[in-house]
Amino acid sequence: MARPTQAVINLQHLKDNYQLAKGYSQKAYAVIKADAYGHGLLPVAHALVDADGLAVACMDEALQLRHQGIKSPILVLEGAFDKSEWLAAVEHDIEMALHHQSQLDILVTEPCFAQLKLWLKIDTGMNRLGFRLAESTSAFEQCRHAGLNIKVLMSHFACSDDLSKDKTATQFQALEEILQQQKGFWPELIVSSNNSAAVIAWPNVCDHISRPGIMLYGSSPLISEAPLTTHLKPVMTLKSNIISSHIVNIGESIGYGDGWIAEKTTRIGIVAIGYGDGYPRSAPSGTPVYCNDKRLSTLGRVSMDMLCIDISENDDIDVGSEVELWGENINVNDVAKLCNTISYELFCQLTPRVKRVYL
Repeated sequence: MARPTQAVINLQHLKDNYQLAKGYSQKAYAVIKADAYGHGLLPVAHALVDADGLAVACMDEALQLRHQGIKSPILVLEGAFDKSEWLAAVEHDIEMALHHQSQLDILVTEPCFAQLKLWLKIDTGMNRLGFRLAESTSAFEQCRHAGLNIKVLMSHFACSDDLSKDKTATQFQALEEILQQQKGFWPELIVSSNNSAAVIAWPNVCDHISRPGIMLYGSSPLISEAPLTTHLKPVMTLKSNIISSHIVNIGESIGYGDGWIAEKTTRIGIVAIGYGDGYPRSAPSGTPVYCNDKRLSTLGRVSMDMLCIDISENDDIDVGSEVELWGENINVNDVAKLCNTISYELFCQLTPRVKRVYL
């Protein structure tokens, strides 16, 4: 019998979340980088075959998709690392972000690079990737003189998850001003700026191509909730089974470091999942789980392969009972907050030994 630890991926929920995102932009490129946020690059890509496009972080991910027969438009968000990757983009019809002068210096060396569909990235306030605002005119001029094909003007929002800050509107205004300045030279130029948080919470920020990521997987990116987040459907349900149970008496401890000491007689269940599977070791006692239609809690430290839960006064729960760690009944964001992290990290850090099961 196989170890019962698995991540069940509901691909219909994924499609539904994509359609929700698509409703707020003319087009939407589904962000499936980092193994589709831990959900499985290829199954997710195949499920989103009707999406306007797909976005990945690097050329390795893009080529993996192409080699597996994915014909959808693909955008590489970090662009190319060297000339060979730019040439591969030409060969495999992959759209590329252009964000730095060193990349542009390569693109002006070969006529074949004029075939590429480029997304010129401007740093409007994230201070990560992108030409600085003061460099934008020069970047566009160099592209024009080299005959390059700039399809999209793009940027990335730094604080769109925080509705109390107006930086998102300021960043978008800066991008719109550049668009208007360049429209005379690039009449078909369009804008891409909206990540999941902007799609959900900034209705007045209207771009042409959004780039939804975490919302596709059913998790809200916002610091505080917004009405649209209630329509998101969880895609991943992480679960395992109880493999042992026993009584812990008053004064006895559970797990490494005496991390939890019983103040009353407690019946515990040992669940076959731990930080070796990617479940966070930082999860404190009291982190919620779900079993037999009941919301229960973890006890003590998370071990590499196991964790403990309180099953006191639940005679219907014992060895073999299925336990949900997050998913349909436990919001992954609730777990993330208790661990002082975000759902993105929880999804991405699941290890290969957690079997993915696709519905």
